[in-house]
This record gives sequence, structure tokens and C-alpha cells, in this order.
Amino acid sequence: MLKGRALTMKSIAWILGSVVLALALVLAIVVAIQQRHDRILESEIERTASKLQVLGGQIADIKDAPLVSMNDYIGAYAQIAPLETEYDHELEEFRNLYVLAQERSRRTVKIPRFRTAYHPKTWENMSEILDITSQLSDVIKRQTSVIHEMTSLPQSERLRFWHEQFVPLEAQEQALRERLLATGRQMSPVPESQ
Repeated sequence: MLKGRALTMKSIAWILGSVVLALALVLAIVVAIQQRHDRILESEIERTASKLQVLGGQIADIKDAPLVSMNDYIGAYAQIAPLETEYDHELEEFRNLYVLAQERSRRTVKIPRFRTAYHPKTWENMSEILDITSQLSDVIKRQTSVIHEMTSLPQSERLRFWHEQFVPLEAQEQALRERLLATGRQMSPVPESQ
């Protein structure tokens, strides 16, 4: 009977060891899959952010060029319209990736991150940057619409229309740009002292 009991204890120990090993293996697989998905997500976020920077830079370069006459504005906004459409598409993709990143940060298996491209403080307030950027994009779309409407007006009415419709949007755009810049500065990671 003692020999049978020892065998049973060995069996229980073997079963428990197998269960622990299986759980460790499953956990390792889950961690590996999550890390792979995180790397893919980071890559997509970096790709989309890069596209947004390029498109935003192109739009800003056109808008910030010396536009003197109404024809200059008409030509500039004709160039901006397709860029703005592409920018909106990339902004929506970035927003979706951001939401996915937030969801993943709440996952049940927490993985220590040894390498990450994003400082936690940046992600903490990213929704504010996305909100301001969306507002800025909407203002630029309205500016484009105003300029497009202006082309159908007679020369004599363009200046009044410009001051009534475009100038307030320009002021709104400048305020949003400043707010975006200030928010970006607040969210930049501060290097730790060594």
C-alpha cells in the first residue's frame, strides 16, 4: 500500500509539473504573439505618422508660401484639396491605430516593454492632438470650400467675400496651429537627468 501511495504522489507531482509546464508554454506563446502584434502596430503607427507629417508639411508649405493675389490663393487651394483628402484618410487610419493601441494597453497579459517608440506621456494625451488636428483639417477644408466658392463670384464681390468668409477661418486656423504646437511641446518626453 505504501508503494501504491508513493506511485500516486509521483503521478500527482508529474501531472502538476506537466500542467505548470503547459501553462508556462501557453503564456510564452501568448507573450510572443502579443509582442509580434505590438511590433506590427508600432510599425503601422510610425508609417501613418510619417505619411501625416509629409502630407501636413506639403499642405503647410503651400499655405505658407507668399500668396499675394486672389489667383494665388485659388491656385494654392486647388493644390491643397487633393492633399487634404489624402490627409483625412491617413488621419482616420492613425486614429483607428491609436484606439487599437489603447485597447491593447488594457490587455490582461502585461508584457514589460524593453523597446518602445512612444513615450507614455505622449500616448496619455494623444486624443487631444488628434482632436486639434481634426479641427485644423476641418478648417482647411472649409477654407478650400470658401476659395472654391469665391472663384464663381465676380471680381467686384471677391474681396468682401474674402474678408467675411476666409479671414475668420484663417484666424481660427492660426489659433489651432498654436494650440497644437503647445500641446505637442507639453507631451514631448523630458530627458531624465543622468
